[in-house]
Amino acid sequence: MSSAVFSGSDLSRDPEWQNLIITYTINTFMSVRALRSYPSFLHPLARWLLPECRKCQAQVREARKLLHPTIQNRTGSDDTFQWLTDVAAGRPFDQAAAQLAFAVSALHTTTELLKQTLLDICMHPDLIQPIRDEVEEAVSQHGWTTAGLFKMQILDSVIKESQRLKPGLLVNLERKALRDVVLPNGMKLPKGTNVAVDSSIMWDPEIYPNPTAYDGYRFLRLRQAGNAAAALVSTSHDHIAFGIGKPICPGRFFAANELKVALANILLNYDVEIAGERKPKIVEMG
Repeated sequence: MSSAVFSGSDLSRDPEWQNLIITYTINTFMSVRALRSYPSFLHPLARWLLPECRKCQAQVREARKLLHPTIQNRTGSDDTFQWLTDVAAGRPFDQAAAQLAFAVSALHTTTELLKQTLLDICMHPDLIQPIRDEVEEAVSQHGWTTAGLFKMQILDSVIKESQRLKPGLLVNLERKALRDVVLPNGMKLPKGTNVAVDSSIMWDPEIYPNPTAYDGYRFLRLRQAGNAAAALVSTSHDHIAFGIGKPICPGRFFAANELKVALANILLNYDVEIAGERKPKIVEMG
């Protein structure tokens, strides 16, 4: 789905392109991990020598070859190729590298939240019929439009609850102090200090009653009570999965709509359940 928006329907159906963007995303994170084992001043050299980095460089070259016919035959479609061309305003840039960057930023995060939400729904099957009823009503009134997706507020709440309990990052908003800083509470951060916000704030019992329990209606109730931050695309100091402030995720509206379309179609067309009696195991990294 992301690829269809980013690079058009033809490429999104091309198995070679799909395999490339998926494996490139994985290889990028492997490259970052490999580079971090060396001092930063060696990174410009190490990136040419490490197998993980060389694999990514080869895939960028492969992407250029795959995209060349598409770029040459484009007719001004409303997609990221054209958006980037418009922003570049005649300046040279690498379309292939840009498309791969879109993949790295969007694919793994959306896929992970989609998977986790679907698992949570399977573990709470009482949610399935209310979601189906809501989706059918929304689509019958508005079709598969932004207005229709906005009406899917149970599904919106379910996704946000999955994101709250199992965020993609244990810490968020990572920063480094560029100079000595004194916080309002008097704490001193020397220059070079790495800081981040702990995601465990989303499991604080003073903020969320019974915080370790999955409650698919939690944010629906908050929304109905007038809490403007209860929507999936909204953020607050109590729910930082999409970030907050200036570094907030700019693609969260697209991601939210994409997740709703995918989950709604899965639940409307399939009966889903977890195979056997096994409960999914959470793996913490970091």
